Order: sequence, then C-alpha cells, then structure tokens
Amino acid sequence: MIATEMVELHHISYMEGLKMKTKTVIFSNQKGGVGKTTTCRELSINIANRGHKILVVDTDPQANLTKSLTDEEFKGLYDALTGNEYELKDVKPNLYLLSGSIKLVGLEKSLIGEVDGYLRLKELFKRDDFKSFEYIFIDTPPSLSALTLNGLISADYLIIPMTSSLYSMQGTNDLMETVSKVKKSLNPGLSLIGVIVNAFDSVPNITKGIKDEIVEVFGDKTFSTSISKSIRVEEAIESKKGVGEFKSKLADEINIITEELLERLLKSGV
Repeated sequence: MIATEMVELHHISYMEGLKMKTKTVIFSNQKGGVGKTTTCRELSINIANRGHKILVVDTDPQANLTKSLTDEEFKGLYDALTGNEYELKDVKPNLYLLSGSIKLVGLEKSLIGEVDGYLRLKELFKRDDFKSFEYIFIDTPPSLSALTLNGLISADYLIIPMTSSLYSMQGTNDLMETVSKVKKSLNPGLSLIGVIVNAFDSVPNITKGIKDEIVEVFGDKTFSTSISKSIRVEEAIESKKGVGEFKSKLADEINIITEELLERLLKSGV
C-alpha cells in the first residue's frame, strides 16, 4: 500500500512538473512590416485573457511592443542582460512585460564580442522569476541580429509572421537558413510551430497566389486562418487594448488563431 502511494505521489509530482514547464515562443522574420510585433502582442493579450500567465519580452531596440502596451518607463531587458536589476511589469491581468529600449542598440554591438553574447537570454530565463510563467513570447527586431539569435537559442518554438508579398518570402528564406544553423549547433530543440499570414487582402490575385505558395511551402504549419488588413490594429494599440475588445472580423480571426496556437502548444509535448 505504501509503495503504491509513493508511486502515485511520484506520478503527481512528475505531472505537475510537466504542467509547469514554461513554453517559450519566438516571433521572427528578417523582413520588416510583416506584422510580427502586432501578432505577438495580440496573441499574448488573448492568451492572458484566457487565464494563462504569460510574459512578453521585447528584444527590439525600437521597443514598439513595449510602447503598445504601456506608457511607463522601467528597467527592462537591457538591465536584465547586463546583470542589473530589472522588472517584469504586469501590464494587464496575467500579462507581464520585460521591456525593450533604445539602449539595446549599444548592447547589440557588445554582445557580438562576448563569449556568452548569444546565450544571455537563455541564461536569464533559467532564473526563478521566469519559471512561474506558462508562456514566454519573444518579439524580435526585423533583422538576424545578436538579439534575434539570443531569442532563437532560448526558444522552444518559432512563429513566422508573413505577408503575401515576394519580399516577405525572401526574408523568410534567410531566416530558415539561420534557424537551421541554430538547430544544428546551439538549440536542437527549436521547432517551427507555425506560419501566420498577416494583413491579408483576398481581392488581388497576386496576394492570393503568394498565399497559396506559402501554404505549399509550409503545409500544415500554416495557420488555418489569416489575419486581415484592418484599422482596428492601430485603434487597439493607441488605446493600449487588445483587438479582441473591439467586435470585428479581425477579433474573430485573432481568437481562432489563439485557439489553434494553444492547441498546437498543448500537443507539442515540450
């Protein structure tokens, strides 16, 4: 009887350990203007609204994600990666932010010459105050920079936001080459969890054709729903709210993609 109880307790402890494993997702594409930051923003807000504790990390020196969530200034990613005090700021219920800032430009240059320059973020996430989150989402600069590499090395999953344009496809090719190198040497566990088509306009034949090409290349990795062009994104950012708080076709699309992402993460087993 005692042995059986010990086995059951061990099983419960093991299952709790699996449940508490933080899943880290990076949003990246070398091409700018593909909706990377807004996608990261809207999905994180939507996930937080569903009761999941989530942290968003802004690694972009432009700090657009940070500015879209708060007007406050506080010690963020720059301080964290340079060994100083930092704050994981609660910007909404269940949603926390490790902020970006222009100071990351100087840090970017110094990381290239450091032995641990590409591992700083991975080491940071090992700290206890990051372990309470169910999810960590990383927003990256529109370039394959040292900060982007830090994100790729520390993440479990990659989401590639794209638009139906030729330049978006070209930027994605460069990203996938870098991801292949990262998987080979620095983060073999990194996997592509999905491709999201943003700012989609179904009227022009060329955009429909490029979307079909994206689906052909990435197959079932492409999310089943695209995100339409909409002024609601700018309205949500200006008001520091999520798109879901405005009834619209866009809000419905974000909800569908959120559900699909959570389902994919649940099935991933990491």
